[in-house]
Amino acid sequence: DDIKAPCVIYTYGLSPFSTEAVALLESKGAKFEVKELGPEWFLLGPQASVKRAELEAMTGQSSLPHVFIGGEHVGGLATGPGIATLDEDGELDALLASAGATQSAATSGGGKLFGIF
Repeated sequence: DDIKAPCVIYTYGLSPFSTEAVALLESKGAKFEVKELGPEWFLLGPQASVKRAELEAMTGQSSLPHVFIGGEHVGGLATGPGIATLDEDGELDALLASAGATQSAATSGGGKLFGIF
């Protein structure tokens, strides 16, 4: 399943929350996959709308972004608890490392793979 990668984020391209979440992961040097569902919720096609509904059913969260670290849903940017909250609490780095999403500081370069639904 596509959420089993070390770090996966489902986004809307025009969402400032999605953009900020991606920027936070990049600032951590995380390797992650970006799954952009579309530019915004009201512009989704049928397949992306189904994926959004699946994510909501799985997590109870209707808003994007959705972030999965090590296959576990950690919320969005600031919801459920969210990666911003985890970062403020000093927990994000350890979660990313334990999932294999970060390298040592000496070799970290960040990166992302894009997939569009």
